Amino acid sequence: MQADRNSAVSTICATLQPGVFATGGYDHLVHLWSYSGERLAVSSTSLPIRHTAVVQSLLAIRDTSQKLVTAGADCTVNIFDLSSERVVNTLKLSNSVYHVHPTMSEFCTLLEIGHREQQFEMRDHRLVPVEPVIRFGYPSAKVHGRFTRGAIQDTTFACGGSEKDGCVRLWDLRKPTQVLCSVPCLPGRKVIQLAFGNEMLVASSEDHYLAFVNPIGDPADSR
Repeated sequence: MQADRNSAVSTICATLQPGVFATGGYDHLVHLWSYSGERLAVSSTSLPIRHTAVVQSLLAIRDTSQKLVTAGADCTVNIFDLSSERVVNTLKLSNSVYHVHPTMSEFCTLLEIGHREQQFEMRDHRLVPVEPVIRFGYPSAKVHGRFTRGAIQDTTFACGGSEKDGCVRLWDLRKPTQVLCSVPCLPGRKVIQLAFGNEMLVASSEDHYLAFVNPIGDPADSR
């Protein structure tokens, strides 16, 4: 859509307002877009959110108001209030943030980060958090990278990995200090994308193979 990579879109998400979505870019900016249903009636606004590197993930949430969570390669997570149009909290991490997920609590988000042993963090983003952060993961020779993405359903989090072991690892977010189980589903392949649906977990490898997994059992099918 845009020839210049420095101004191209790097991530996109729907907001909780109909007809409104947000984008983050390689230019370190976050834009809010609105459309009226007509093909050409689209407008955008640059939000006053500061990132110093590519914006890698966006998430719309509603706790006490509608907010937008932005995360970047600059190890920064911003909580932007859409009604007051200002950043109400900023979290500084030690690692690049690849993805942001909602959790059962509207005040907490799950982050996927660039770390070899604690790839995931649950962050309470209130100004006075009850428990600021819970870190968990598994030993890995490499960081996951931004193209590996996990998925959440209720209190279950699932993620692939950085190695070609073909496994999906699952955690119970109520006690995430250890892996709940590891399900082999695509032997000899690297699992990079996961999605829950219809009581199954769909796993995709980097070479475009799919597996349909029972989260508490063996793969139902792979192709």
